[in-house]
Amino acid sequence: MREEEYEVLYRMEDEHWWYLGHRSLYARLLDRHCPRAARGRVLDAGCGTGGLTAWLRDRYRPRRLVALDASRAALARCGERGLEELLCCSVEYLPFPEASFDLVLSLNVIYHRDVSDDLAALREMARVLSPGGYLLLNLPALPCLRGGHDLAVGGARRYKRSRFLEMLAAAGLRPVKVTYFVFTPLPAVASRRLLTRGVPEEEAASDLRLPPRILNRALTRLLELEARAACGPGLPLGSSLTALARRPASPGLEGVSRG
Repeated sequence: MREEEYEVLYRMEDEHWWYLGHRSLYARLLDRHCPRAARGRVLDAGCGTGGLTAWLRDRYRPRRLVALDASRAALARCGERGLEELLCCSVEYLPFPEASFDLVLSLNVIYHRDVSDDLAALREMARVLSPGGYLLLNLPALPCLRGGHDLAVGGARRYKRSRFLEMLAAAGLRPVKVTYFVFTPLPAVASRRLLTRGVPEEEAASDLRLPPRILNRALTRLLELEARAACGPGLPLGSSLTALARRPASPGLEGVSRG
């Protein structure tokens, strides 16, 4: 991600409708399925500028909270939020023993072009989970939505639900809930992405702009309502794919070793 995008992210992720809506979904999933894990040993694998990590710290008060990112500029912003256990490294090789965490979060990370092997990264996250531990994963959805935004933020991949499920299985994880998200605004998102498709990378710009306050509130509320449906029957399409998955409690989990 470009350095200027980290500054934009830092300023917006605590008030922009997209981030607030996703937090509503994450809270519902964690509260319903694994509140104890969220209060235990938690790793945010690809924390960015730390807005979500700080939100989780304040909401769940985990016993241990580790945030890592490959960008030192992003981690500097995490320090400004008062996050303490910070680590600069790649999500493809996590410097922790097996079964170190009860919950791992990786939100819009392994799609990035700096992650050369998304499945290897997912297997690493599974490896550091304790038996019975949970992974909360969010990724950009639908390859047809690729546009200038993806170029600006360094996105290399977008995912379909079928591929999403294949990757979870290959990493030895069992899905608890898998759903699309950001369904209602999808026509507007698709139109924007189509208009910016084919722009040169140096001219590409992200979609991260704060709309007028009344519109931002309305979109936030819309995604809060979507979160209810996503945690129930699920949503048929959306610009995001979200999964809560679990490492089986039995020993000998296949697919989680580095080799």
